[in-house]
Amino acid sequence: MNLNRTDGARALPDVWVHRRPAGVSYGPLVERAGMLAVPRAVDPWLHVLLVLTRNEFRARYRAQALGVLWSLLSPLVMMGILTLVFTRVFRTGVPHFPVFLLIGMALWEWLASGLQAATSVFVVHADLVKRTVFPRHLLPIATMLSFGINFLMEALIVAAMVVVFPSAYRLSPALLVVPVVLLFLVLLLTGLVMATSVLNIIYRDVAYLVTTSLTLLYWLTPIIYPLEAVPQPWQTLLRMNPLASMLVALRGAVMLGQWPSPLTWVGMVVPSLLVLAIGRVIFRHYEHLALDFV
Repeated sequence: MNLNRTDGARALPDVWVHRRPAGVSYGPLVERAGMLAVPRAVDPWLHVLLVLTRNEFRARYRAQALGVLWSLLSPLVMMGILTLVFTRVFRTGVPHFPVFLLIGMALWEWLASGLQAATSVFVVHADLVKRTVFPRHLLPIATMLSFGINFLMEALIVAAMVVVFPSAYRLSPALLVVPVVLLFLVLLLTGLVMATSVLNIIYRDVAYLVTTSLTLLYWLTPIIYPLEAVPQPWQTLLRMNPLASMLVALRGAVMLGQWPSPLTWVGMVVPSLLVLAIGRVIFRHYEHLALDFV
């Protein structure tokens, strides 16, 4: 990325730079007409992030007959299977289990799919990293955010379930907690993908480590079971998992109309900000090695 660059006597304000064997190409970062006024220091990077996010989302469903419908069918099928198993076979006893489960699955799908894809993004897009000048940390973040679009579509399914399970929902001011919880989820994922994506350039085992860790984390997160069903002291230990606190907060707000407890807030906020800070430090430390290893 090169802002306010000059090419001889001709000024090139706010441009992207793409280096190819045939030469160097320039293009405008932002189309000013019709856009909301954004501070000059912010809108070039925001525009690049939005473009990368959109492209990652589109590329994922290219050449598929059903396209984004797969992101809706998959959680519905899994919800149906697990609901059958845990209400007819094991009889979990959780009220309105399909809604309870769908909230957990939607959140988990964003984390697992976004983290796995973002971890390998520099390896997959090595040509883009080598030949295009832009803030490299935007690439894994955009990949993670592209799965956030899938999450929003799955959230529409959760909202539509009110027709089938009207008593599973509580319309209350506690719903204002939902966007706040999602904000901390984005911060948590941003720290994770910044760390794993840059480390995976140098140590290719990181991608396999992430996949294995996600398998373990799945069972340590109350996706298919309520946190209250876990006996002490294990329940307190599981609350150290920020995803557990986020799920407790989301389900409480949507299904019970309850505000998160102070312990739940601590379980969300502290780990999310800590992971974000650590991820940023790791990325800045290893970023200069990206071009040497991709």
